[in-house]
Amino acid sequence: MYTESDLEHGIITHLQTFLLELGRGFCFEARQRRITFDNTHYRIDLVFYHRILKCHVLLDLKIGEFTHADAGQMNVYLNYYKENEMHEGDNPPVGIILCASKNENLVRYATFRFTTASICI
Repeated sequence: MYTESDLEHGIITHLQTFLLELGRGFCFEARQRRITFDNTHYRIDLVFYHRILKCHVLLDLKIGEFTHADAGQMNVYLNYYKENEMHEGDNPPVGIILCASKNENLVRYATFRFTTASICI
């Protein structure tokens, strides 16, 4: 059975291929980017900057089915980046939750007013 760490390691090992699969403009910025609130640490699996769209792209890897908690977690990351990492001329960050499967209705309701996207592999 694979873990999220195994998936992340595989992506990093094949980063060039993965970036080409994502499309033009993606620049790798960080792996396991740590953010902290009140001495509690959270880690964003992968962070990219899209030079054409001029925004950060936050990638959260999930080996299981999408849950509403995944959307909430991504929303925290996006809000943090909006407030602390955006520079003049940047557009708001985009979140991608890469998961093994999803319930379309749950994704729709969990992400209705967010910038979050859910992509299944």
